[in-house]
Amino acid sequence: MNYELLYQLEEMLSAHLPCFNSWQQANVALFSYGVIKAEGCQQGEIARQVSCGEKVESTVRRFRRWLDNGTVDLETFFEQWSRWVVEALGEKRLTLLVDETKLQDRVGVMMVGVAWEGRCIPLAWRTYEANSREGYPAEGQVKMIEGLLEAVKAGLGDDYAVLVLADRGIGCSPDLCRVVAQLAWTSLFRVTCQTKIVTEQGDFTIAQQVQPGEIWAQEGVIFKQRGRIPGSARALWGVGYQEPWALVTNDDPLTGHEYARRNWQEQSFRDLKSGGWRWGDSRIRLPHHVANLLVVLVFAYAWVIALGAQAVAARCSQPLVRRPDGTRRRAWSLFKEGLRFFTQVVQRHTVCLELLFIPDTRFT
Repeated sequence: MNYELLYQLEEMLSAHLPCFNSWQQANVALFSYGVIKAEGCQQGEIARQVSCGEKVESTVRRFRRWLDNGTVDLETFFEQWSRWVVEALGEKRLTLLVDETKLQDRVGVMMVGVAWEGRCIPLAWRTYEANSREGYPAEGQVKMIEGLLEAVKAGLGDDYAVLVLADRGIGCSPDLCRVVAQLAWTSLFRVTCQTKIVTEQGDFTIAQQVQPGEIWAQEGVIFKQRGRIPGSARALWGVGYQEPWALVTNDDPLTGHEYARRNWQEQSFRDLKSGGWRWGDSRIRLPHHVANLLVVLVFAYAWVIALGAQAVAARCSQPLVRRPDGTRRRAWSLFKEGLRFFTQVVQRHTVCLELLFIPDTRFT
């Protein structure tokens, strides 16, 4: 194990996440390092990667104590983590993605993350029992998301122009539209195909205004029966797709194509689960334990994406692939590039580990 690398991680955490005490910082550094080396989050595999100088069983017990730690201040962590990540991105215009995922039938997770280069870096989350009315947060979905957005807002301040995207399972909510507006942010939500917009020319069912290959836009009042919120509607039907996007927004200049970034969160869920950290195989059943586990997984995930960006900038990435129109694209995602860069370069040398996200101008 590269101890100098581990010490650098602890110094980073101490500088940017003072909400953690020294024991917590040491554990996040150690276990995130182990997650990357193991390319998974199973306790035994992580322990075998980092248990130099102590028995594997002792490291597993240490990991379990971290998962069960009730003193982790997640709300403050979300604020400080959001500030750290966004400052490292170096951009003033941000897209936040809101979505829910589940660990099989055990635990549900509502997550807010920032979109970047084809991926979504998680910033805040809430865990709860899956498929359980009694185990779902008592304040309901909108208030739960509001709390997460406010935690991120506390870290960002007022210096950023923020666009919030959500799919129709979440976005069909006048109350959530109001929450985003009260934060002085922009919303672009997908809604059901039955959602209407009321205009001076009449009522229109948004999704019924287009055929494949067409785009339709109109201003008016959204959610006729549940709020009548002033806004704009967009209907986009891409060629080859089975149905259109029916979208609503409080920012008329948006075209609606910005909504394509919401898929980046699905790609990140895949990285965290089956395609990367194998989160779904963790066998952890308690929401509180999952929330603490995510601190480790998310830090490791952001670090690997940052390493991928640095690999591309240093021309250590896979050769570009030529598109039919002559332009080029990356062969691998930044996550995959980062894992390769870590294995071949980082863990064997003394390098600067500060989160540094370098935009790839070839990415579209």
